[in-house]
Amino acid sequence: MKNIQQQREEFDQLGNLYPAEASVKLEQSLVNGVNSYWFTPENAIADRIIIYLHGGVFALGSVRSHGSLVSHIAHKLKTTILFVEYALAPEHPYPAANNDVFAVYKALLKDHPGYKIGFIGDSAGGGLTVSTVSEILKQQLPLPYAVAMISPWIDLKCDNPSYESNKAKDPILGIHILGGAAKDYLAGAILGAVNPADLALSTFPSLLITVGTNEVLFDDSLNFYDVAKGLQPNSTLTIYDDQYHVWPLANVHSEASQRLLIEMDGFFNSIP
Repeated sequence: MKNIQQQREEFDQLGNLYPAEASVKLEQSLVNGVNSYWFTPENAIADRIIIYLHGGVFALGSVRSHGSLVSHIAHKLKTTILFVEYALAPEHPYPAANNDVFAVYKALLKDHPGYKIGFIGDSAGGGLTVSTVSEILKQQLPLPYAVAMISPWIDLKCDNPSYESNKAKDPILGIHILGGAAKDYLAGAILGAVNPADLALSTFPSLLITVGTNEVLFDDSLNFYDVAKGLQPNSTLTIYDDQYHVWPLANVHSEASQRLLIEMDGFFNSIP
């Protein structure tokens, strides 16, 4: 069995599947002590920043795995994106990642007053986004103006029916991976108090959820959408036929990936 460093190295190779968008400037930065990267496109929309939270089951992922994808998103949305390299489990279990993301958000509120701040989260990054919104509400800080999720992993109980019904269709994830990763991330924390799917939310930002039909995490999106639409009328769930987990990471140039980028662009630009 590969150790965690070998798994991370292998996961990071996803970033080599296609070139980054050359016109997008990349700059490393410490934001409130958290290693982060600014992706700045040409003609970026003024006064708008989107925080990107990557997937990788809370244990994998970095700017190497996701940088190419994020550069294309920044280019399409004409928006500066801040990619957060939050602390990873198992070395840094809950609440380390959550604390890092919240620290970055607080810093942006302080350093960029008047800016519209949004979130994009894929897979585990989607769950982290929900947890961050919950903490923002607790701290009574201004909410992000919009949130988009790609194939989010929101329910750490890992017992939704799509784990079984989509098992044969999902070559990327399964209970054996997600169950172990959830255990490593929680590291003894009480699931009910930590699980993004179980957090009490009084409201939620404008929301776009996108998910493929071939995902074991399919029900995570459906179930959270059912919750969110009762909190936020401007909530949309888009189901992409025959797509796999976080499909733009594998090929941003596919028809389905380009459709997703167009949809995200329209979503973030539609909100005043």
